[in-house]
Amino acid sequence: MSRFIISYDDLPISVNQYIKPSARFNPKTGRTQIHMYETRESKDFKKRFQAYLKREVIKQKWDVEQTKNGHWYLDCIFYQSRTNQDNNNYYKILCDALTGIVIDDDKNILVRTQRVMYDSKNPRFVAVLRPVEYTGIFKDNGQYTEFLEYNCLNCKKDKEKCPILRKAKEGRIQQEIHIDNGLLICEKRKT
Repeated sequence: MSRFIISYDDLPISVNQYIKPSARFNPKTGRTQIHMYETRESKDFKKRFQAYLKREVIKQKWDVEQTKNGHWYLDCIFYQSRTNQDNNNYYKILCDALTGIVIDDDKNILVRTQRVMYDSKNPRFVAVLRPVEYTGIFKDNGQYTEFLEYNCLNCKKDKEKCPILRKAKEGRIQQEIHIDNGLLICEKRKT
């Protein structure tokens, strides 16, 4: 099973410190406009963290190409320096930093905090990136195989070109597929 392990000796920058607003006067409109900018602190963190990730990609023989399709869990354990820190604020910069190095697109990351502990002398985090068990609407490979055997093997449609199967593998809910006695049934299968 493909897994990428991260063990980093610093906590990610909080989303509160990642991007901040700035006001600029626009002489053309005569108004002040607000825009968001990435802080120096977050740029420095990303630079250090991405250098670490690039070393780990080589060390772990990781291939980012395998992450192009499907969702991936990022299971995290945080060792925070204080009890009032919010671990949910770490995810934006963490996912952004992984993109293009460890994972193709951070829209496919499902982040999960597994545990939070406190270490005032050594704040850090550990994370494991791994593929999810499901494929689209199918809860696991067993259910997917069962669907193929019951619906697609005897169907006259080419399963490689079937839009219903393609959409199901993408996770799209369709009227053509329903559950009957625990079995996923395709209403459009042609025998």
